[in-house]
Amino acid sequence: MTTQEIRNKFICLLMKDGKKSIASKLLNKSLIEAARILSISEVSLLEQILRNVKPSIDARSKKIGRFSYTIPYAITEEQSICLAIKLLVKSARERRERDFIGKLSNEFVDSYNNRGSSIRKKNEIHRLAEVNKSFAYFR
Repeated sequence: MTTQEIRNKFICLLMKDGKKSIASKLLNKSLIEAARILSISEVSLLEQILRNVKPSIDARSKKIGRFSYTIPYAITEEQSICLAIKLLVKSARERRERDFIGKLSNEFVDSYNNRGSSIRKKNEIHRLAEVNKSFAYFR
C-alpha cells in the first residue's frame, strides 16, 4: 500500500459521523506532533510505526461441530496493515489523556519505541496464534 492509501485508511477509521475533514486534521496534527517529538519525518514515522505494529498472523474463531476453535491464519500484507491501523486507532481511543491529538501522537511515539498498548495487542495476537497452532489443520 502507498502512503496515501494508508493515510486514507487511517482517516476512514478515525472518522466519526462522516466528518472526514476533522479526521484528516486530527491525523495530520498527530503525525506532525509525534514527528516533532521524535525529530524524524512524518513518512518514515508512519512506516516504522506500521512495521512495528502489524501482525504477520491472525487467530480467528471457527465453529466445528459443537466446539469453537481459535485457528491461526496467515494474512496478506494489506490485511496486516489494516489490522495494525485498527489496533492503533483503538489503542489511542482507550488512552487517558485530554485531547485526541495528544492521545494519537503519544500512541504513535509509543509504537515507534516498541511499547504501548498497540504493541501489546499485536503480541497477544501472536501468542494466541502460537498457542493454538495445533488447530491449524482445521483451516
